[in-house]
Amino acid sequence: MFSEFECIENADLKEFSTIKIGGRAKWIVFPKNHLELKKILQICEKNALKLKILGNGSNILFSDAGFDGALVNLKYFNKISILEKSQNESLVQVGAGINLFALNIRLGMLGLSGLEFSYGIPASLGGFIYMNGGCFGHEVCEIVSSVLAMDYDGNLKVIEKDDCGFDYRTSNLEKYIILGAKMRLKHKKSEFILKNMLSFLEKKKNSQPCDMPSLGSVFKIVRSNPPIYPAKIIDNLGLKGVKIGMAEVSAKHAGFIVNLGGAKACDVLALIELLEEKLKSVGVVVEREIVLF
Repeated sequence: MFSEFECIENADLKEFSTIKIGGRAKWIVFPKNHLELKKILQICEKNALKLKILGNGSNILFSDAGFDGALVNLKYFNKISILEKSQNESLVQVGAGINLFALNIRLGMLGLSGLEFSYGIPASLGGFIYMNGGCFGHEVCEIVSSVLAMDYDGNLKVIEKDDCGFDYRTSNLEKYIILGAKMRLKHKKSEFILKNMLSFLEKKKNSQPCDMPSLGSVFKIVRSNPPIYPAKIIDNLGLKGVKIGMAEVSAKHAGFIVNLGGAKACDVLALIELLEEKLKSVGVVVEREIVLF
């Protein structure tokens, strides 16, 4: 069906998820440009195939049953180009498929600062923008100027920042496939940027189970006054280290669920539901940050 494109059939989804869980996908397709992507959308539409966009799999819990359709990965949408340059900043076009590790290193070499807070997050830029990802008081929307996207009919569109609906861990970009973004970045010395990147990475390593397969924070912060941090409540309830199957509430950070080796999606989901019940019992209703496929 997708023979004219780079494609993996019967793909093991464990290899495409940072928590290393999931069954098999019928197809994972890797378009090399927007014309190939448009053709893939047309094939899926014509054959009534399920279709989802797959980034780096850093917040996606794949089903044990797998995915009976086509997953589209934009890893070839990874170009970086400087569009405008002033004394203090540059406007940069970046493809959605590049992962944040590689992007930070490239920007650091170019002396472009503003994204360092994301160093160490195993996400693609497209997924990070889609969920308005962030940490340590920063969000990616701070530096996004506009988003290049394609709708599911294959039409290209530039969406200005004010029309993206950015809010805490969300946007209104669900009707689109993010292909890239223009970002405004400050000029700094590469040495300063690298030092900043490593500082953020060290903070993550010290506070999060970076050496264990996980999907990052399971729940969003509850936006109240003052904000409620689900991880803190989970910790106070003595739930660190609780296991179902080979899935465990991290002993290092109660906001993470880790795969001890051989965990299944059903284990993780059961553990999430247990945490939701425990939180609800003390009056805290949470929203999941992870996505189920």
